[in-house]
Amino acid sequence: MKGKSGSILKQLRLWLRIAVGMGLLAFLISRTEIRSFYSGFLLAANQWPWLLSGILMTFFGLLAGATRWQRVLVVQGITFHTRKIMRIYFIGQFFNAFMLGACGGDVLRAYYAAKGQEGRRTEIAMTILMDRAIGFFSTVAFCCLLIPFRISIFLDHEGPRGAGVFMMAFLICSIAGMIVLFRRNLFEHFAFFRTIENNTHIGPLIRRAYEAFFLYKNHPRLLWLSVFLSVLSTTFFTLACCSFGQALDLDVALMDYFVLFPIISVIMSVPLTPGSLGVREGLFVSLFGAIFIGKADAILMSLMVYAGGVFWSLVGGVVYLYSASSSERISSL
Repeated sequence: MKGKSGSILKQLRLWLRIAVGMGLLAFLISRTEIRSFYSGFLLAANQWPWLLSGILMTFFGLLAGATRWQRVLVVQGITFHTRKIMRIYFIGQFFNAFMLGACGGDVLRAYYAAKGQEGRRTEIAMTILMDRAIGFFSTVAFCCLLIPFRISIFLDHEGPRGAGVFMMAFLICSIAGMIVLFRRNLFEHFAFFRTIENNTHIGPLIRRAYEAFFLYKNHPRLLWLSVFLSVLSTTFFTLACCSFGQALDLDVALMDYFVLFPIISVIMSVPLTPGSLGVREGLFVSLFGAIFIGKADAILMSLMVYAGGVFWSLVGGVVYLYSASSSERISSL
């Protein structure tokens, strides 16, 4: 009975998040002239080379992300062929885009990566967590480094100012957290953590996960390479956003894209609504509105960015269906 009520509660929370996201999007659209959407759509369709450029840049961003995960796996002694990494990564993208629950793609990534790696599930799960953490931290640091180049946007407008403060606060907290976690092995130096390990059922699992995480301390070159790949991925995604902006003929400087879009991508990664529905569009309106981009254009650019990701997610869906057509194909992933 408990399991059934828990499942119902979970479904209710999910549908509530969907309702909130759709409500936010409907609210934003209701405050915009529909005619502006139509004209913007026609303009973008006539400038289709920019749309293709955006889709291509999105692919390169995903490719850099997949390569980062491949490097993170190496630290745990797990090596996969690049083709296999790409397959698993794009299947994960498909489930992240189309499964309404959060982290569905990460679960699938862990599932496929663990095949043939008996007894390494905890370590593989930690590679995905580490991959996410490196990408998140690198993008936040990238944002904070670029904010001073357009500081007037953040000082003069409430929306960007709040987002900028959030970025700075998160960067400080992340650095403090890394110092605590990486400075010394917590289980070896603090009795409290050994007590957890020895007196709880999940203590040994927590220690194993932490040991897998702590292992990265001894691979600084790989960490820096992963940071570089994260910045490269953010760069390609930002160029994709710029390409979609060009399709709409927006008068936005390249530096403004690099200052504003990474902030949006960081906040979007917090699963407030499924697929950041409504939240993403609100962020585009708020931040790009500070540089005088109209609401309709900002929402259209947001939807194009999302569509670029969905396109490659559908490619991952095709790979998944092909791989799942037989157990032999699944094992050959």
